[in-house]
Amino acid sequence: WYTVISPREDIRENKSLDMAEFAVHLDHIRDGRAPDEYQKPEKFFDRTFLTQNLLTLSSEMVRRLSGETAGTSAVFNMATQFGGGKTHALTLLYHLATSGAKANSWSGVNKILAAARIDSIPDARTAVFVGTDFSSNGRGGDDGTPLRRTPWGEIAYQLGGDEGFASIANLDAELTAPGGDDIRKFLPADKPCLILMDELM
Repeated sequence: WYTVISPREDIRENKSLDMAEFAVHLDHIRDGRAPDEYQKPEKFFDRTFLTQNLLTLSSEMVRRLSGETAGTSAVFNMATQFGGGKTHALTLLYHLATSGAKANSWSGVNKILAAARIDSIPDARTAVFVGTDFSSNGRGGDDGTPLRRTPWGEIAYQLGGDEGFASIANLDAELTAPGGDDIRKFLPADKPCLILMDELM
């Protein structure tokens, strides 16, 4: 088979990723702590094969963030077995949404744009919540940021900073889930937003 298609250099030279690095951590990517293969978008896209499912998911997201509501959904619920590629797909969406038009020249993005029938990747506010990385004591409070005790408090803070969090701070303190009106208060009015949630169980 290797006479038909040449493996990547890292595989040919036995320099492939350590097994521990195959697990993608979305919080680490958001915080800038992930290995370059996941952290650097160009490198990530160079190493990602756009399957039909990835192409469909990413093109629908691009359409939705561009304001197109026909032929796309506002919510995607991905259910696959362990190792099925959920976090890899979320990482792809994260890099697109946080990079905007800079992503247009990356490997495979032309296919996403063509499938979406959109000229350029839109820039969006993005929030990431990873259940396994969120402490039961919450996040912040001792680092100059407000203490966020719930997923919604964390998402509100990522999308809108102190002001966004303040809009639901009382609900966060009471561990009460916000209603639709409460959520609309912290969603940005000036640009689209993407909320990525992983490892909720």
